[in-house]
Amino acid sequence: MITSLRQLAPRMGAALFVSLFFFIPAHVAPVYVLTALMLLLSLFEGRFREKWTILRGDSLFWIFQAFFWIIPLSLLWTEDLAAGLKMLGRYGFFLLSPLYLLVARREHAGKCILVFLAGIAGAEVLAYYNWLQMHVVPEWPRGIRVQKEAEDTAPFVDHILYAPILAWAGYLAAYRFLFGEAGHRRGYGLLALATCGNLVFSGGRAGQMVFLALLAVLVFQRFAKRPALATLLSAALISALLAVSYVSNDYFRSRLDMAVEEIASIDNTVNTSTGLRLTFYANSVRLFTEHPLIGVGAGDFTREYARVHEQHSPGWLTTTNPHNQYLFVLTTTGLLGGAILLQTLFPPALWRRQGDKLDHLRIGLVVFIGVSCLFEDYLWRSNTSLLFVLFAVVLLGKPKPVPGGR
Repeated sequence: MITSLRQLAPRMGAALFVSLFFFIPAHVAPVYVLTALMLLLSLFEGRFREKWTILRGDSLFWIFQAFFWIIPLSLLWTEDLAAGLKMLGRYGFFLLSPLYLLVARREHAGKCILVFLAGIAGAEVLAYYNWLQMHVVPEWPRGIRVQKEAEDTAPFVDHILYAPILAWAGYLAAYRFLFGEAGHRRGYGLLALATCGNLVFSGGRAGQMVFLALLAVLVFQRFAKRPALATLLSAALISALLAVSYVSNDYFRSRLDMAVEEIASIDNTVNTSTGLRLTFYANSVRLFTEHPLIGVGAGDFTREYARVHEQHSPGWLTTTNPHNQYLFVLTTTGLLGGAILLQTLFPPALWRRQGDKLDHLRIGLVVFIGVSCLFEDYLWRSNTSLLFVLFAVVLLGKPKPVPGGR
């Protein structure tokens, strides 16, 4: 009986792994519970030598572990160990990635996408209800809504996290509409449209920019043999989408107008949203140039940034992170960490085309995370870090043999 249960463990672990994708747009607490169950199943299953052979032959295992362990390594030159340990905890899904790599199967990619989109669809229903309750029928009962900013309509996470997740979901739904099975295309098309609408009133400008980049990728994938046409269509679609969103949605229009106004008056005003971002970037670059090789350490960014900030922008608000993943890694772990980050975002597996139906999605994933990290420390934040790690192990991890040779 024990042998039968051990043979069943891989299937149970795979089912638990697929279920993780449902929680990406929601609270991540259930993910830790399910991961603990996966770990217990893996320990019960055994085959440790075989599993180690699988892991050590997968470049993504080494890259993700290097990205995680560069943080505790930097604690050696960090003065604020408490802050460094807190930062270390934010990259926990990279530490857990070996378990995901062992459980994930390339053939389950379709199920993972479907479960993720099901989670997104549920979140969007709640988000649309919230928008209607806030702007059209205020007499309705208050819905499930994150308690962050007054204009947030997302049910579980704020717009900073929710909008990029929507962008990735919109790409996947649109991709399935264009390239999926004919019988399911209408459903994916409707979900893609609903996701675009949710993205417009979500308030997350970073996610909106990421979606525009993914839309261009999608057009080039659809017209791969006609790059000139793809360029024209990309420009036309992006322009049309921006125009329709600007005309039809007051919140989107106000956010875009505010950004344009802030950029135009950046020399005469302080502490505007756009101006603050540019100030964070400039001061972070200054901090990096002072410590280019190994950075200031994972725990000392806030203190060292405050020092540079006092010298160059004393009238502006300070920050605890530069809101840019590239600059955050460079300032805290230097060029060594920066090199590992590039391997993490653009792993070698990406450049070795697999010749399967997932090559397009691999390109989409790295464009998604590469562009997202320009606007926020998204590998440092729970839901987006989880999204990248889960999809990366499925799409970019080395294909594994069926357990037990079955």
